[in-house]
Amino acid sequence: MTGRAGDRRRRFGPPVRAIAVAAGFVLAPIACSHPQRSAEPPAPASPIEVSVARVGGAGDDWVEVPGTVEAVRTAAVASRVSATVESVPVEIGDLVREGDPVVRLDGRDLEAHLQAAEAALAAADARLERLRALFEKEAATRDELDAATAAAAGARAVRDAARVQIEYVDLRAPFDGRITTRQVHAGDLAGPGQTLVTIQGTGRLRIAATVSEDQAARLTIGREVQAILEDGRAAEAVVSVLGASGDPASRRFIVKADLPRDAGARAGTFARLRLPRGGEDPLALVPLAAVFERGALTGVFVVEGGTARLRWIRPGARSGGHLFVRAGLEPGDEVILEPRGIEDGTPVRGRAGNADAPQADPAQQESRK
Repeated sequence: MTGRAGDRRRRFGPPVRAIAVAAGFVLAPIACSHPQRSAEPPAPASPIEVSVARVGGAGDDWVEVPGTVEAVRTAAVASRVSATVESVPVEIGDLVREGDPVVRLDGRDLEAHLQAAEAALAAADARLERLRALFEKEAATRDELDAATAAAAGARAVRDAARVQIEYVDLRAPFDGRITTRQVHAGDLAGPGQTLVTIQGTGRLRIAATVSEDQAARLTIGREVQAILEDGRAAEAVVSVLGASGDPASRRFIVKADLPRDAGARAGTFARLRLPRGGEDPLALVPLAAVFERGALTGVFVVEGGTARLRWIRPGARSGGHLFVRAGLEPGDEVILEPRGIEDGTPVRGRAGNADAPQADPAQQESRK
């Protein structure tokens, strides 16, 4: 019996130990998989202290657009023929009367052409007379007479054209005005269509400007608008020209407003037209220190509930250290000054900066469109 038991132990011993070891490996992961205490959530990030400024409002019901004072009547005196400039009896700034000569061209070539055309016409007329006499005697055919008649008519047209060309040797002022540009001197070669001098009329002046689509829709011919001249004086102007279509690139429309005769303006100077704002949203005024650019976009960071929020804006013109904002901000919003290192969603704690946006002063407000 003892021998049989030993044989039985030798036979079953190793498998039993293997089973025990395997059970240990199975139980180990089970023991390790007991639930652990969950980790504590990370503490919220401390708010970053930033300087903030409050957005101001434009505060008026009008908008100014920049323009240029120009003469109502302007003429670019150009040559219609190719000829050498013989003399230019005027200088920039000279006053001229209607009909005064402003450029004299060398007309010797044109006179030679006229003489040749007159000689050809005389020969064609003589041939026509001879053929008429022969035709009456039935010594010439109808076709020969018709050909001579056409040749004489052609020669007369050439002679008339040469006479017209001679008239353009002396270029004269089309109206009373002042010489504003002189582009040629004696000895220069003038070509057809080349501008030689420019004359601005000494009569009425007007302001030419471009306006947005909304502003153009509220203007009509004959409407009175206020004009601000280069020296700050105000004058009442009357809209005389309003573009029927806008520029496809800028989406802006031409508008011209006539100034009164006693306005005292000078052509070529800067001026502004003050137009009613109408239904446009009020402009916001934000410090430039809060504005940044990313590519073609312009943005600011606004403080909302202790968090920095990115706002893309549509900028207008600058006024001192501030920027007029056409869209994206409202008066009263708080913007972050010098927002370096700030991202959308950053916790912030604002403190008043020294660049609060002031209310725009209508008397000193710059152009915004």
